Amino acid sequence: MTIAEVFNPLVLIGIALAGGLGSVIRFAMSKWQGYLPWGILLANITASFFAGWAVVYFNGNDTWVAITVVGLAGGLSTFSSWAGAAVQMAASGKAFRPAIYTIFTLVLSSTAAYLGLLLG
Repeated sequence: MTIAEVFNPLVLIGIALAGGLGSVIRFAMSKWQGYLPWGILLANITASFFAGWAVVYFNGNDTWVAITVVGLAGGLSTFSSWAGAAVQMAASGKAFRPAIYTIFTLVLSSTAAYLGLLLG
């Protein structure tokens, strides 16, 4: 993708709209709480799968890869919410939950991204 393509207003608008949509979906999913913050975990897994899938599916079309991976998957996934939830669990004395949550997030998100690559 050239600099001119990166700064194409339509590409930037597409990324912004897709990122906004991903953020709204993540916000709704984040309300699912329980032993672990299941909604945030599922949002990260879903975004990882979708990013892996989109890279293969839109291979050669950098515009759509940017819109789907940077925009939609970027808005849907969230490092800050993951870290905040882990710190909050640790601060409330739930010693093993942050570790379990971290392991689940890393392993399941990586697996989902790989499956997305295979299915893309």
